[in-house]
Amino acid sequence: MNTTCKKSLLPVAMGMGLALVLAAGCADNRPRLNARLLGEGGEEPAFFSDETDLSRVLATKELLKLQREEYKVGPDDVLEVSVFEWETNDQTKTLHLRVSEIGIISLPMVGPLNVSGMSVQEIQAAIEDALRDKGVLQDPRVGVWVSEFRSRQISVIGSVHQPGAYAIHQNVSTLLDMVSLAGGPQDNAGSIAYVIRSSGRGQAPERIKVDLEELLQKGQTDQNPVLGAGDVVFVPRAPLIYVYGAVRQAGGFTFRKQLRVLESIALAGGFNEMASHSDVALIRRSEDGTERVYKLDVDRIEAGKDPNIFMRDGDVLRIHESTPKRLWEEITTLVRGLFSIGYRLDP
Repeated sequence: MNTTCKKSLLPVAMGMGLALVLAAGCADNRPRLNARLLGEGGEEPAFFSDETDLSRVLATKELLKLQREEYKVGPDDVLEVSVFEWETNDQTKTLHLRVSEIGIISLPMVGPLNVSGMSVQEIQAAIEDALRDKGVLQDPRVGVWVSEFRSRQISVIGSVHQPGAYAIHQNVSTLLDMVSLAGGPQDNAGSIAYVIRSSGRGQAPERIKVDLEELLQKGQTDQNPVLGAGDVVFVPRAPLIYVYGAVRQAGGFTFRKQLRVLESIALAGGFNEMASHSDVALIRRSEDGTERVYKLDVDRIEAGKDPNIFMRDGDVLRIHESTPKRLWEEITTLVRGLFSIGYRLDP
């Protein structure tokens, strides 16, 4: 390449370099807040049961005594009732009777009978007494079974394989039994579950937080509350964050235990060669729906001068490129290209 050509290319390279600087300066004009506004490390997310939750789980163990008792019939249950002597009188031997909303069943020649809260043995004795008192049979023999359990239902919702309402065949059940009935947690399930229980009319429902990982992986029975009819088990999905920009493997990442900024960047493969360690943005949506952007300096975090913020569900980390690094890379590439063109133009 001749000297004149080389000199003519230099202003072009400088002009394009200036354009790159201006473009980099205008890349992101959103105001950024100081990360210290989030507090020293931020409030630690709860991925475990605290002492209050453990005491609530322990309180449910009192219901275990109901598990040892016979099943108590309730509304919508279907009973199979057999009156053996009726068969000789050309009567139907077996009846299928649904318990009404107020706990009533109705038998031919006997009439309505309140069976709510009774065991099948108690219902059997009540029917025999009614047949005897009504003069239908002198020495009745009756068999009673629950053919459809519907009065006691527990709902399992959220990140389970088969969410839905499940009827239990005992007076009470357990969280482990119900999660198993629902096919177990999905791969995207978090490490906690909630038992939501009605606290009575006009009162907020009780929420018991359970460490699902401790229960399923380690078999900690103190994390297995006893459940009753009407309870709801909610298994939330694991929190999800996004890391993008100047990292090696940008994407979305789930986590089941506490996760901070430095660990989040490591999940994304760490910084790439263009990353600015001092220009990281944490984008977080507040409870009122407002999106806020916090400026982070990873070098200061690693040195212990700034807090290593706890990540929240839905947080986004954007790692910006270093303007000097990108500028140098672009100018170097540009100059190489221009000089390559110049050499090809040489006679």
